Amino acid sequence: MTETTRSIKRCAICAHPAASQCSGCGKTFYCSKEHQKDAWTKHKRLCKIYQRQAQGEDVPADSFCGLCGKTDGPLMKTQCCNRTICDDYEKYRMFTYSHASCARNHDRYTRCCFHYNERHGGDQFTCEKCEEGPSAEMVAWYEVNNFNFQADIERANPPDFPPSNCVKCGRLMKLGAESHAYTPTGGYICDECSGH
Repeated sequence: MTETTRSIKRCAICAHPAASQCSGCGKTFYCSKEHQKDAWTKHKRLCKIYQRQAQGEDVPADSFCGLCGKTDGPLMKTQCCNRTICDDYEKYRMFTYSHASCARNHDRYTRCCFHYNERHGGDQFTCEKCEEGPSAEMVAWYEVNNFNFQADIERANPPDFPPSNCVKCGRLMKLGAESHAYTPTGGYICDECSGH
C-alpha cells in the first residue's frame, strides 16, 4: 500500500472511493447520496456527538455507542477493543443478515474483531494475516465500514482494489454493500443474475 491509499477517503457503506463528506461532522464519507441516506439513521446521533466534541465539549466515550451514538438503553464493552457499544444482540434475527445490531455487526464485519478472534496478536493495522482475504475490496471494507469505531477508520490504510463486476451482466458491484455469489473461478455474480 502506498501513502496515497490513505489519502483516498472511503465510503462508510461500501469502502469504494468517496467524494462526499458528511457536512455536519466532516468525519464520515460516502460514494453516493444513496449510501449517505442508508447510513443516516445510525450516523445522525454520532454526527451530533462529533460536532459537540469539535466545539470542545467533553463527551465521555463510555457514555454512548461508538457505532450509532445511542446514549439510552443498555451499553456494553466489546471484547476485542474494550470500547462502548450497544448491548443489542437480541435485535438480530437468524438468517436475515440484518444490520440492526451494533454489537453483532462489529463482531462479524470488522477487522478489529476478526484480528482479536483469530488471535493474531500485535496491531491489527500492520497485521499481514489480516491482509489476506477473499479480495482486496473486502479487506478494505472490513477496515473502513461503519461497523468500525471512528478511531479505527481514521487509522486504517485500506488497500486499493480493482472494481468488481458481475461476470454475467457486467454491472459494477460493491461487494460489502450488496448480496452476491462467488463463482468457482473467483468471480462474482450479482443477486439479480444469481436468481435470488
